[in-house]
Amino acid sequence: MFEVGWTEILVIAIVALIVFPTKDLPRLLRTVGQLVGKARRMAGDMQAQFNQALREAEREADLSDLKNSIQNANPLTDIKKTLDPVRTFGDDLKKSVTAPIPPQAAESAPAPTPTDTPAPTDASLPAAAETPVDGPAPVEVARPAETPPPAGTEKPVEGRAPEASSSDGKEGSAA
Repeated sequence: MFEVGWTEILVIAIVALIVFPTKDLPRLLRTVGQLVGKARRMAGDMQAQFNQALREAEREADLSDLKNSIQNANPLTDIKKTLDPVRTFGDDLKKSVTAPIPPQAAESAPAPTPTDTPAPTDASLPAAAETPVDGPAPVEVARPAETPPPAGTEKPVEGRAPEASSSDGKEGSAA
């Protein structure tokens, strides 16, 4: 508020010694101290009252906002918003129950016969690759008939691997 440095205080003290007699100086300093204390208390009280009035104004504004929100609130809309997903699920369920059942594709299309599908000609493919993982049970596929061995070679005994390597590069594989 008032910025008084040490030099100003020294000037004031020298003027006070010259103007006032020395016997009245202690009483004068005590009175000045009391007046400064009262001024500080009054300034503090005014600041506290101002802050309190400001807080009360904020509280009144908050209360009026709360009052308006309570008056404008409709509990039925809140309940409707909460139950909206349940209502849509119920509507979907009702539509699915009342809708006519469409004919299945299996009934309208004829089932394929075994003669319609050609047998695979490549014997090197494993049977597991021909059926899907989650599909129907595996069906054995007919393999093409083996050609007779060339003249002058022995016919391999069943259960034993042939001694000569086959043309596809697999050795010792049993089917």
